[in-house]
Amino acid sequence: MESDTESVTTASPARVWLRRLVIAVSCAPLAAVSVLHTMGRSGDFGVLGRWYVLLALAVAGFFAWDLIERAIAWAVRR
Repeated sequence: MESDTESVTTASPARVWLRRLVIAVSCAPLAAVSVLHTMGRSGDFGVLGRWYVLLALAVAGFFAWDLIERAIAWAVRR
């Protein structure tokens, strides 16, 4: 029985690694923001614990998550 879906074409290995690299690099800002936010919540790092710094880090985290979603959308587009 044949499928009605489009046939899947194989991508070159270089293209696959480029896609993986873009997704991995897009995760770096979220990792950095997460570490800073966790440091601020611990209360041991001075100004990082202030509400206005934590709020800015939370907003930066949302933008970093959006960057990851965009990178994944780019990587899986046809």
